[in-house]
Amino acid sequence: MYKQKKTQNGITLIALVVSIIVLIILAGVSIAMLVGENSIITQAQRADELTTQAQQKEAIELAVASVQAQGTLELDKTKLETALQSQLGDIAYTLTENGDGSFLLQIAERSYYIDSTGEVITQENMIAIGSADELKAFRDDVNNGNSYEGKYVYLTSDITLDSSEQWEPIAVFSDENEEKKMQFEGIFDGKNYEIEELNINTEDKRYQGMFGCNTGTIKNLTISSTCYIQGKGNTGSFVGYNIGNVQNCINQANVQSNYNNTGGIVGKNEGEVNECKNEGTVKNTSQATGGIVGWNCNSGLVENCNNNANIITDYQMTGGIVGSNDGSVQKCYNSSEVKTSSFGIGGITGQNYGVIEESFNERKNYI
Repeated sequence: MYKQKKTQNGITLIALVVSIIVLIILAGVSIAMLVGENSIITQAQRADELTTQAQQKEAIELAVASVQAQGTLELDKTKLETALQSQLGDIAYTLTENGDGSFLLQIAERSYYIDSTGEVITQENMIAIGSADELKAFRDDVNNGNSYEGKYVYLTSDITLDSSEQWEPIAVFSDENEEKKMQFEGIFDGKNYEIEELNINTEDKRYQGMFGCNTGTIKNLTISSTCYIQGKGNTGSFVGYNIGNVQNCINQANVQSNYNNTGGIVGKNEGEVNECKNEGTVKNTSQATGGIVGWNCNSGLVENCNNNANIITDYQMTGGIVGSNDGSVQKCYNSSEVKTSSFGIGGITGQNYGVIEESFNERKNYI
């Protein structure tokens, strides 16, 4: 009796499905519209996935906001997990610290990147780069107008470029050409990998570096000693003109310039440069030259940075950390010689109209 009822139920279900399909076909909907990549069913599934993702992203953002509302900008893992449990309920997840104040959150097959600032980025906006060709394609995309705002770009390996090729900066920037005033607005995470054989060798172009203009975040990256950077002012190994953040970056390459604002890390800084280290010689035949930043503008902050290489110029405003400072220099350390044939020289800053706090110069400066 039980088996007969079960069989009848199965037949009834099949008949119902067939009836629904027949009714849909009679309504003018073809089988092709029901199945396939662009079918009604597939589109409904995608819509459901997007809705779920949006709901999860909103829950994560609320969790982050609740942690930040406790009076700290830094995200503590324990507090964040408590907040996530409150917002996500019974949904299983894995939270991993990246070691720089950011986190990777995994929910089933979905990944979310939580930046140290609290920005939440979905998997669709996370771009991996693992080769020179991919890095150049990314560069070209930025220079064609894609600022990568709201996107997280990260390296998956060391990148070796072709040293015979002249590198055009990512987010190329020009005072003279309005069509070349690009900005990178996303997050570029080197994941502690290295860039090798990067070659910039120009005496007539400003805003030179791996990046031309940054209004986003560049972090956890090393430019190796196999690289060479030369430009005409506003030149730094990582960024020519920084309005955003440069964090935990190491320069080992020699940097050379023949005009104002040259630094081992950043040429001209209106943003923040934190926990960076310069290990490459910086030379300039003009003014405002520093081991970390050439010109630190009044809105600029240089903090927890070290210079361990010689700074050599023929002109004024030469410093171990900053050439000319109108902003703030805090907790920085210079351990190498600073040399100039002109005046305006200092172990921390060559010229200072801003603030210097808790910074130390170990070496004697030479004029």
